[in-house]
Amino acid sequence: MPGRGNCAPAEPAYEARRDSEKRTSISFGHNWNLFMKKTAIKAIGWLITASLMWVMFTRIDMRSLWAEITRASWLHLAAAAVLNIAVILLKSLRWQVMMRPKKRASYRGIFKATMMGLAANNVLPVRGGDWLRIYLLGKWERVSRTMLASITGLDKLFEGLAILILFGLLSLHSTFPEWVLKGTVIVSMITAVSLLICILLMFHHKRTSKKEQDVAGKISRLADRLGSGMLMLASSRLILATLALSIVIVLLQVETIRLCQLAFDIHSPLWIPALVFVAINLAIIIPSAPSGLGPFEAAGVLAYSWLGISSALGLGITLCYHAVQFIPVTVAGAIMYLVEIRPGTRRELKLKAQS
Repeated sequence: MPGRGNCAPAEPAYEARRDSEKRTSISFGHNWNLFMKKTAIKAIGWLITASLMWVMFTRIDMRSLWAEITRASWLHLAAAAVLNIAVILLKSLRWQVMMRPKKRASYRGIFKATMMGLAANNVLPVRGGDWLRIYLLGKWERVSRTMLASITGLDKLFEGLAILILFGLLSLHSTFPEWVLKGTVIVSMITAVSLLICILLMFHHKRTSKKEQDVAGKISRLADRLGSGMLMLASSRLILATLALSIVIVLLQVETIRLCQLAFDIHSPLWIPALVFVAINLAIIIPSAPSGLGPFEAAGVLAYSWLGISSALGLGITLCYHAVQFIPVTVAGAIMYLVEIRPGTRRELKLKAQS
């Protein structure tokens, strides 16, 4: 009989061990699936980049391209790089405006997180810099990272609206390549659906009381946290301020392209760099290597070729425009990361990236 008494406690222990093994198996399966998805997206992105770069560089005379780049005015390119930093300053201000209903965040902190995030986007796949900015702002400002993720979506939504407004104004003065027209229609539909979702999330957050949040299911709580980042949509003043900032940001980016054109002694009406800007922003939606490498250059070459500019010159202008965005931001962001981020936080970020 003592044997039975000794065996009884083993059953709960066995059940607990079996449940633990089951949870470990499910967790491993989930992490493996996530790893495979990320790997597949990275592989597709690099394949698209490699294919586009191969096509461009095999069809364009490299000596002509080098001759175009070496004659570029470095003074105009330097001015374009400075203007690009001004764009980042305004993007940081836009974030501060969008965060205002939930948190009066420090502009300095937002600017540092934005610069580091953009630098990370230049070297990390799958827009890893966006998650770096969310992580840093969540840590520094002590706000929900889910809320910051929704503001990231809102930020891109207003950027898209500003580009569509620019496209509408351009359509009064110029025609467009067929692929630009089709791409703009798709982006318009995505923007409209995204705006509707943002409004619904905002209303869900405003109508859900604290008591209801406590008893709500996981999906409802997630929707509530996402909706907390959409509260600026309830203020017409904040909407107008954000839209105005977005339009100014877009116009400054168009001026950055115009300065790159002037570096190659290309004097053109403003609608030409505006068309190139719209084309590039449509192309970089496509999965690619970090920094949109490949689709960015291909869109510039196609747009300039449609305008009657040679492929070598078009690629030269586009490469310089990409460089004035990439080099200063990546260097400045890397320096900020090394100076501002403590070693412990860096290890934590590395572990999160690996998981």
